Amino acid sequence: MPADEEVGGAETLTVADLVAWLDRFDELCSTNVSWLTELDSAIGDADLGTNLTRGTSALRTTLHDDAPADAGDLLHRCGMTLLATVGGASGALFGSMFRAMGKRAGETAQLNVGGLASAFEAGLASVVTLGRAEVGDKTMVDAIAPGVAELTARAARGEQLEQTLRGAARAAVAGRDSTLPLVARKGRASYLGERSAGHLDPGAAAASLLFEALTVHTTLTHHHTTALTGAPMSTIRRQFVNRPDDVIAEALDGLQRTYPSLLAFDAAANVVSRAVPASGKVGLVSGGGSGHEPLHAGFVGTGMLDAAVCGAVFASPTSEQVQAGTRLADSGAGVVHIVKNYTGDVLNFEIAAELVSDDGIAMEAVIVDDDLASHGAHDGPGRRGTAAVVTVEKVLGALAEQGADLAAVAAAGRDVVGRSRSLALALDACTHPGESRAAFELAADEVEFGVGIHGERGTGRIPFATADELVEQLVTPLAESLELRRGQSVIAIVNGLGGAYPLELSIIARQVHRLLNDRGVSVARSLVGSYVTSLDMHGASVTFTVADDDLVRLWDAPVRTPNLTW
Repeated sequence: MPADEEVGGAETLTVADLVAWLDRFDELCSTNVSWLTELDSAIGDADLGTNLTRGTSALRTTLHDDAPADAGDLLHRCGMTLLATVGGASGALFGSMFRAMGKRAGETAQLNVGGLASAFEAGLASVVTLGRAEVGDKTMVDAIAPGVAELTARAARGEQLEQTLRGAARAAVAGRDSTLPLVARKGRASYLGERSAGHLDPGAAAASLLFEALTVHTTLTHHHTTALTGAPMSTIRRQFVNRPDDVIAEALDGLQRTYPSLLAFDAAANVVSRAVPASGKVGLVSGGGSGHEPLHAGFVGTGMLDAAVCGAVFASPTSEQVQAGTRLADSGAGVVHIVKNYTGDVLNFEIAAELVSDDGIAMEAVIVDDDLASHGAHDGPGRRGTAAVVTVEKVLGALAEQGADLAAVAAAGRDVVGRSRSLALALDACTHPGESRAAFELAADEVEFGVGIHGERGTGRIPFATADELVEQLVTPLAESLELRRGQSVIAIVNGLGGAYPLELSIIARQVHRLLNDRGVSVARSLVGSYVTSLDMHGASVTFTVADDDLVRLWDAPVRTPNLTW
């Protein structure tokens, strides 16, 4: 939209105006990618800026390469493009919003003020339903809802279009700013509890840009970051990276070339599957954001997964990727999705499951939520999924190979989840590919306690201490949560988060055995190594799964994957 012209030349938005609006949204996202990343780093996993900009750039290509037929077609295609390219919760939520807007807009060549408000109302309802969030939860809803309310109110008063759009943009920005003092109740930020207060919600910030882009006469807004510039060369994190955007595809290509007899690689969908597909058994699909290697691609093979779906760094795969992985894993006996409990993962796996069910594939889902640190009283998304996913994939892989049916495999997975807990801490944060500084900073005498696997901050900070003392702060709450009693046994996983080297992990394992022995609890089986990482985070997690003879037999069953074989 030229800055010197009225929107649509009158009181309507034409298809061309809507295309220009989304071009402007892309420009705003690109201009503010560092700001969005910094906001997300403070209370999330620092992936929003990069992933959302990937999607808005794809919108520009989609809409300019093939002109939309009408407003509804344009908005629907926007939704499908974002679902296919962004991943994470933001991809699912923005994609769902645009699809609902398109359905409401219908086959109209242009939208007046009332039609635009009505479309946004439908989009907001979709976000609220899918994200299970409301105003005050510190999410994108806090920006979208006031923006939509202002559109609706001004439309009802019959105000001019340009005035209405400006008012809606101001309302969305005010809604965004209102999230600053809030304690998050939904999404990844909710795991921080009170520590989330004092930070703008990144999703609300992204949504405010969408409304700002509606105003034709406003110059591009550039939100400054506090990132250090001109930092000494010694502080820059050097990595073996070509282009940050190519990291995942190149890594998966390298993995498949290393294990050609075990793995096949679908480069279009970033899905790794078995080189020789299984037949007549329940298929197992897992996945999530990359940066956790060897999870999940390293566990594809006989006795574990049939396919692994790999999203961008710390961003869930899109629903289209999950569909591709599910179809590769299906051999006629149904498919189980093994999903770590993060909003983006759950949403995109749910959407994919609905779509492939329409094709006649029987589906079940096992949600892994083992992280003890993220268990709180707030009405959030529940515990995060972390290293217990390895136990789930191993046990279900054995059952599926033995011919168990879909319901039995899924039920066993939920049982394993219920008897598993994990807890982690970090001495140093991780650094995203292509970034020059870590996700957060710690003083020499501080340890980040209760971290997740997406580089995010934990639930608090504790004093640095000896290895034995730190491990005790992990083991004791785990044992108490599982109510471990004398005579019981566990499968124990001592997991490095990427930067801890084997010598350290063995010292941690030694103390885990000693502390359990003092409680009269035996370690039936153990796994020590870096299996579920957070890029190069210098930290470790401990996972306990209460064991019995049946579980141990399934754990001991043969497995052959790139990173787990016996």
